[in-house]
Amino acid sequence: MMRRILNRFFFGMPFGVTYGLLITLLDAYARGEKIYQPSGTRFASHFSNHLDMLLASIILWALIGSLFSVTTMLFEIETWSLARQTLTHFALTVSGFMILAYLAGWYPLDLISIASEIFVFIIIYLVIWGSSMLRAKRNVDAINRKINKRK
Repeated sequence: MMRRILNRFFFGMPFGVTYGLLITLLDAYARGEKIYQPSGTRFASHFSNHLDMLLASIILWALIGSLFSVTTMLFEIETWSLARQTLTHFALTVSGFMILAYLAGWYPLDLISIASEIFVFIIIYLVIWGSSMLRAKRNVDAINRKINKRK
C-alpha cells in the first residue's frame, strides 16, 4: 500500500508543476505583467532572489499535484459509500490545498480571501466531480449495453 501511495505521490508532481506554471502564467498575462513572477509581492518578499522563489513555487506546485493524485485513492475504497469517499476526498483536498496555496502566496490570510478561495475551490471541485460522475455513468451504461448484447 505504501508503494502505491508513493507512486501516486511522485506521479502527481509533474501535473502539479505544469498546472501551477500555466495558472500563474495566465494570471501574469491577465494582469498585464511584463516580467513573470510565480506569485505576488508578499510571497516574493520571503526570498532573496528570483530563482529561490521559483524553486519554492515548483516544490509547492508539486506538492499540490501530489495531494490531488494521492487523495484519488479514496475512491478505490470499495467498502465506503460514494458519499463518504467524496466528502473525505473533499475535506482532505480543500484543507491541504488551502494550506499549500497560502504558502504559495496565492491569497492573504484574511477571512474574505479565505472564503473566496474556498468558494472557487468548491466550484472547480463540483465541475470536476460532476464530469467524473457523468463519465463513470457513460462507462457503466456502455458496459451494460455490451452485457445485454451477449444475452
